[in-house]
Amino acid sequence: MTDDKTHRHHTHTDRHGARQPERFDPRHAAKLDDPGRFEILPPERLFALLEAPNGGRVVDFGTGTGLFAAELARQRPDLTIIALDEQPEMLARLEANPAAHAKNIVPAGQDALPRLRGTADGVLALNVLHELGDEATRELAALLTPSGRLVVADWNGAIDRPVGPPRDHVYTPEEGRAKLERVGLEIIDNALWTHHYVLVARRR
Repeated sequence: MTDDKTHRHHTHTDRHGARQPERFDPRHAAKLDDPGRFEILPPERLFALLEAPNGGRVVDFGTGTGLFAAELARQRPDLTIIALDEQPEMLARLEANPAAHAKNIVPAGQDALPRLRGTADGVLALNVLHELGDEATRELAALLTPSGRLVVADWNGAIDRPVGPPRDHVYTPEEGRAKLERVGLEIIDNALWTHHYVLVARRR
């Protein structure tokens, strides 16, 4: 299991509008490699929600050290996975991880955002929505192709949890939905997991 404050890996420096705008401290990056995170957010369930087409492109938005990107690459070698993070320290750690050396993983910094707009068949945003400012949330939506899917899983601010950030640092499911809808996304599926809410969205 990981401590909550370890999930602050963003993809944009402008955090105006973020519920929790603090930048992740790379000194705690090792916590992001904890496989116990898979117990809280089972990869198979997340990846199934993407419905990524064979040979498609998926962006792991705020990849951190690439734990989930590497697992997606293992399970779906047909995909091209863009492991996107704003912090060079995070990407350096990802590139040093043998599990992330799959041929289908492409590390990318925020300077890649303009050329990635409209190209993603799927986008994962795991434990990052509460840390995204308004501009970064718009960039998140802009990545999708017209038929692409965004899968957001974030800590549920409506419940008390033994793990994760304090409730006032994250969104309730309703607030998370509203944040996505404000940038032109339509929620097409949703679920409540033990500690998280999960939203599946597409462009309107």
